[in-house]
Amino acid sequence: MRRAVIAVVVTARIVSLAAAVRYRAGAALVVFGSALAIAACGGNTPATPNPPPPPPPPQVRFTPMENPESDAIGLALSSATAAEFTLTLNATEVTDLYGYGVDIVFDPAVIMFESAEPGPFLRGEGVRLNSQLVEQPDGTLVIGQTRVGNAPGVNGSGTLLTLNFTSVAAGSTTLETANAGAFDSSGAALETTFFGGTATVPAQTAR
Repeated sequence: MRRAVIAVVVTARIVSLAAAVRYRAGAALVVFGSALAIAACGGNTPATPNPPPPPPPPQVRFTPMENPESDAIGLALSSATAAEFTLTLNATEVTDLYGYGVDIVFDPAVIMFESAEPGPFLRGEGVRLNSQLVEQPDGTLVIGQTRVGNAPGVNGSGTLLTLNFTSVAAGSTTLETANAGAFDSSGAALETTFFGGTATVPAQTAR
């Protein structure tokens, strides 16, 4: 009888131990399964997307009136910020250009002329350059440049003059060419197209 009781007790302990082992194994499987689920979802909270970059600062815009491929002298934008900008007066595919003259007319209530520097194009081959610019109070630049001495004219394309401006008030102004003409090394007139453009000053930069 005593042996039967001991056998029953031992059997009960074995059954209880087996149940505990099954419970722990099941809990471990649950934990392992949760870890797999977290890993499958990336493990971490999704990163916040970066904000879009700020818009570029406003700046003066310039639109040329024409875009000829040859025999032309006209204005182009070189650089610009909101408060100032630089234009270049360029020759495009000219032949035997010895000199030229042109007036550039703009609205002084919108932009102000600051300074000018002769470009390298007419000074090629060490030839001396006579360059003149007169600013009139109504917003007119009277410009003239010519090579000096017994030298041929220049061929091709290049910068004749650099013009620096500052912004005065928001708005737009045309920079028109007037009284324009070009001549070759013999003094004969050249058939040359002169053109200006439109400058637009953003509202945030009116001074």
